[in-house]
This record gives sequence, C-alpha cells and structure tokens, in this order.
Amino acid sequence: MLSLIKEKLRGYQAKEIPAAKGICAGVVIPIFEKDGTVYIVLTRRSDMVRVHKGEISFPGGMCEDDDGSTMNTALRECCEEIGVPAKDIEVIGKLDDMVTLTGFVITPYVGIIPYPYDFKTSPGEVAYLVYLPFDFLKEAVPVMETAEYKGTRMEEVPSIYYQGERIWGATCRILLKFKRIIENEEV
Repeated sequence: MLSLIKEKLRGYQAKEIPAAKGICAGVVIPIFEKDGTVYIVLTRRSDMVRVHKGEISFPGGMCEDDDGSTMNTALRECCEEIGVPAKDIEVIGKLDDMVTLTGFVITPYVGIIPYPYDFKTSPGEVAYLVYLPFDFLKEAVPVMETAEYKGTRMEEVPSIYYQGERIWGATCRILLKFKRIIENEEV
C-alpha cells in the first residue's frame, strides 16, 4: 500500500496559496505500515496549547523566521510534538495548501515513518496519539457540522468520527483530500 501511496503522490501537483492570505503553517501527515495496513498518526492536542485545544490534528505549527520553508516547519514541529526527527521521515509528497477558519494557510506534507517507532510526545502540546487506519478513512463518510470560533458560529465543516474522536475542520479536509488523491478521485 505504501508503494501505491508514493506513486499517487509522485504524480500529484499541489495547489499553493500565497502566504499573504494567512499565517504560514506546515504539517506532516505521518504514515506507517503495520501488517499490511497503513496508519495515519494524528495528535490529540493538549489543553495547554494556545489554539485548537483538545482537537485532533497533525503534527505541525506556525512557520518561524529561521525555518526557511513550510516543509522545514512541518518537520521541526513533528520532532517537537511527537519526537520524530526529520532524518526518520521520508517525505513522499505535498498536498494542496489549505486556509483554516482561524486564519492559517497550512501546507501538508506526507511522510513515511519507520514501524515500529518509539514516539516521544511533548506533554505540553500533545495529550496522546491516534492511529487512524487508512482503510477506515477510505470508508468514512463525513458529516457536515457547524463550527464555532471565538463564540461565533462560522460555517459548516466536515467531521468524521473514529473511536470516539471527532476529526473535523482543516484536519478532516486534509484527510479527505489525501483519500481522494490515493483513490483516483483527484488529479
């Protein structure tokens, strides 16, 4: 399955959004294969982070001046949040930039990590990890739910539920984009 994912991403041309459209951020979509099943590593954000408390997300965050690129940001944040250094990640592709309700422009990178891996989560940022099977994602049907930001109802956003966890907003949209690319629903 990893070889199929690599092949699909190799042929995909990600759409970029100018950085001036929001706050620059980079995330890694970490994947690994165990017993023939591909898993996506997600984080449950701690209640101590400044934004998106308790939400399911990818390892990642805001660009810093010395990062040099959104990929460097994503790799740095992946190391800080879940303890996977850049040398252990094989970046195999990039997905479309995405604007969030909170004003970020996220650039997602898909990266293979070795299995098994001894993750070391940052307790200040990550409450725990969620391992989402790609097979579950393939069958998931998102529901549209109203999102709120700073007490204001915003718009309908997609959500999927896995083992009691709500995966919604930008994280859900990125996962659905990833699924569509791999399943030949996007060119």
